[in-house]
Amino acid sequence: MCIGIATVARPSAQQYVQGTIGSLLHGLREEERRSIYLMPFIAHTRPTDHPIYREPWLAVLSNRILEYDVSEEDRARLQQFEESHLFRNKSMYDYGYLLQKCHETGASWITMVEDDVLARARWYPEARHALERIRAEESDGRWLYLRMFYTEGLLGWNSEEWVRYLGWSLVSFLVLLAVLVGARIKSSRLQRSLSNLNVIMICFIALPAFIILYFMAGRISMQPLAPGVHKMDRFGCCSQGFVFPRAIVPRLIDRTRKAMHEDYYVDMLLERWADAEHLKRYVLVPSMLQHVGAKSSKGWGYDESAGTTWNFGFEDH
Repeated sequence: MCIGIATVARPSAQQYVQGTIGSLLHGLREEERRSIYLMPFIAHTRPTDHPIYREPWLAVLSNRILEYDVSEEDRARLQQFEESHLFRNKSMYDYGYLLQKCHETGASWITMVEDDVLARARWYPEARHALERIRAEESDGRWLYLRMFYTEGLLGWNSEEWVRYLGWSLVSFLVLLAVLVGARIKSSRLQRSLSNLNVIMICFIALPAFIILYFMAGRISMQPLAPGVHKMDRFGCCSQGFVFPRAIVPRLIDRTRKAMHEDYYVDMLLERWADAEHLKRYVLVPSMLQHVGAKSSKGWGYDESAGTTWNFGFEDH
């Protein structure tokens, strides 16, 4: 497995990448560490702009410290992106560049991790087990990634599924009404105590109140994802970490190059491309990563959203 981590200096003195790399490697057995090719990518046209560039630990832990090795034309373009604060464009270029360098290592799995996350214990063996299971089930190769992070904020009662919610509410009403009427018909005792008024109050007052409370409690509380591998073709967020099968990476690199001048974030690009190509997407529960970056690498204006990108279930593990 190649693990690529594109890192840029945060506007403040606080950097997160040290914790990211440390948590990814912590607790690995010797043979597990040997199976990982760790490639931090200093995503600055002047690498010395990043505070960790000359720190000794980085060379000790990394298999390769990646820097830009590009044409003069691409370097000029990257410098323009940096000077003009075109973060979306540059991040798309960086993603494709790091994917390509990881692909060149010959690794079977290409893992892309952002530089402001923490990995939970045993993430690596559990990820490998999940990947082997997916590969066995998806023999045609029509899948894009295993998601390493998701936020529960988008897994609530989504308006796109209102018909489904209404349908189940009506089914609950009809089942309850049938049970009450059937019970009253079969039991003489209930015929005396279960009046028409009581049936109306139960079906039209008590049941709706119960349904309202059920929805108010939230989907994550009432219908949490069970531990294990799940399909997540919708409502996945964000781009903190993905594992891609090697076979899909060349096509993904080509797509990132085409999208370099489009108004996309990486996760938006992945989801739209997967929808267009009918590629399945998977997630491992509980989340393998936690987002900890309160200061965005994109600079001013993005810190508010960065501070609320969180996985609550991660904290139990």
